[in-house]
Amino acid sequence: MLKFLEEFSRKVMRLSLGISVNSSLCTGCHLCELVCSTYHFNKSSVELSRVIVYKDKASARFTPMLCVSCPGMPCARACPTGAIIENKQTGMPEVLVEKCSSCGECVKACPYMAIRFTPSVYAYPLICDLCGGDPQCVKVCWPGALTKATTLSEKFRGAAEARSIITGMISKYVR
Repeated sequence: MLKFLEEFSRKVMRLSLGISVNSSLCTGCHLCELVCSTYHFNKSSVELSRVIVYKDKASARFTPMLCVSCPGMPCARACPTGAIIENKQTGMPEVLVEKCSSCGECVKACPYMAIRFTPSVYAYPLICDLCGGDPQCVKVCWPGALTKATTLSEKFRGAAEARSIITGMISKYVR
């Protein structure tokens, strides 16, 4: 029983790791995207970022979005090759490049529109990995739109709000 409780406790701790989004504070500076791509690829490019900053052209409002490591990982369930697994350290989805077929099913399955996949730029989907537990985007987000989440509810509340805003943006422009 003790072993079960220890494992359960570790899973809860991994789930609570994450980034909280407060889209009302986002200025659209894109520093989060640039530091993310620099950290992972040593190249400053929004197309290589695991953080996606959406912009509503009508209101000029910006909304950052990134993976919240959904329970049940719908992206992993949708992957026909089993290329997306749970990182045991962070609890975040991890793409096994050698298994990825670049089909894009994970992107369609993501309820938060938080997976960047641009095959012309990079051959596989980019999903936030929390920079191994030390998220660089949080460090450079001077307005405070991205902060380290301290609770599960904090992490999912911010993501749900951002999802709602982004869905509204899409429905305005895509008919």
